[in-house]
Amino acid sequence: MAKVTRKTLDENGNLVEVAVAPQEINEVSDIKISEPVKKIEPKEYIFQLTQKFYPGNTTKPPYPENFFLRNTDIIFDEESGTERNIRYLEGVNTIFEDEQEHLSDAKKNQRPQIRFTNGYLRVPNNKTSLIKFLTSSNMFDKKKQRMETVLPVYTLLNFEEQEKQAVSKAEVRMSAMKLAMDASVDIMIPHAQFLGLRFKNEYNVERTDKAIRVDYLNFADKNPDTFIKTYNNPLVKVRFLVNKAINVGLIDTNSSKGQAIWGDTKKFIAQIPDREEPLKFLSEFCLTEKGKEFFTQLKSIAD
Repeated sequence: MAKVTRKTLDENGNLVEVAVAPQEINEVSDIKISEPVKKIEPKEYIFQLTQKFYPGNTTKPPYPENFFLRNTDIIFDEESGTERNIRYLEGVNTIFEDEQEHLSDAKKNQRPQIRFTNGYLRVPNNKTSLIKFLTSSNMFDKKKQRMETVLPVYTLLNFEEQEKQAVSKAEVRMSAMKLAMDASVDIMIPHAQFLGLRFKNEYNVERTDKAIRVDYLNFADKNPDTFIKTYNNPLVKVRFLVNKAINVGLIDTNSSKGQAIWGDTKKFIAQIPDREEPLKFLSEFCLTEKGKEFFTQLKSIAD
């Protein structure tokens, strides 16, 4: 092994080379290779009929006890870019008819049963040809470039995707609930008003902040997407401020048709377009360059 040296200065300021103890450097060990996540193949694939044969009939099950598929179809093959005939035959490892020419006529004329029982067909993962046929046929609702003349007959149940969606929904719901629980009163009240929650009880008595928060939590629980989307939104806060100013008479939208004016000085604020709701327009106006001065005045009066 060649001696390793490095240049440095000695005590007299001269440039010299000194030996360096070799370091055990394993460059390969410093490279981290993340292995791709392997998709776990299910033990069986479960197909379900997409059409309920007896809708609205409570005396019959939604699917027939037995439903049979034909074992042939004409599909558009994405790989070759051509139309091809497919045919499922038991024990044959290809579904393309042009690759089955070597088979005997007796084999080609087989009609293996592809039977849905009470709407479902369970296929073990080792029946690869049947799975390939079912996922390639135009009768499969998720077939890419499916022939439009053929109606979809069945779908493949994707439990992994369903579980992911369920987890995602649960996470959104929990996030919304946490926001609702931790929100300050200054954030909660404008947001609660925007969401249409009640601020007075059936006797027209003002409800407490705690009572409003109960409804706030319930809304977050039942409508988490809407809750998160509008939570702490600048437009929601501005809308609350404008609505409050209109209710107490600081802003007048009734005296002059199509105009918003200050309630005390009667000075002009903005022209409200025809068929535009004053509250909505003024709230959005506050967040524009033209409405900046109005918003500043509004905040100073409200404070």
